[in-house]
Amino acid sequence: MEHLTNLLQNILQKGSDEDIQVITDFLANMEKKQQGDFSTYLSAALHMERQLEHDRCTIEMPITPLIHNTGKNPHGGILATLLDTVMGTLANSKCDEGFAAVTTNLNIHYLSVATEQTLRAESKILRKGKHTIVVEGYVLEPDGRLLASSTASFFIIPKFG
Repeated sequence: MEHLTNLLQNILQKGSDEDIQVITDFLANMEKKQQGDFSTYLSAALHMERQLEHDRCTIEMPITPLIHNTGKNPHGGILATLLDTVMGTLANSKCDEGFAAVTTNLNIHYLSVATEQTLRAESKILRKGKHTIVVEGYVLEPDGRLLASSTASFFIIPKFG
């Protein structure tokens, strides 16, 4: 624990305002995960707010320096993670008890660069079979401008553990 305290003190002493904000947001979201506000460390770290309805899932997340690439735009891998999460959440919600959906294929078309402060991802089921689920997803800005489109296939497997 002392190592962690020293590490945090060093970051706070030497860090830029941006560094301090990223650490503050990260720690606040980890605390929210402990309180049950986030289901995974990834969703907490990226501040993914999910809404799951019967046939659709939506996730919103802020654009922060944590997800920037070297051009100070949201990293393409973050958009892929956001799409996989929004589509996977929906696919998993359609599995019978004792089963889970795992990604077998993810295809993304990056269409534009984000200019706003928030990303919104949406998904809907294209087809649900006995062993696979095919889902469509989009990343949009709050004004509806399309940033990326995607399709993914999920294999239905028994849950482990």
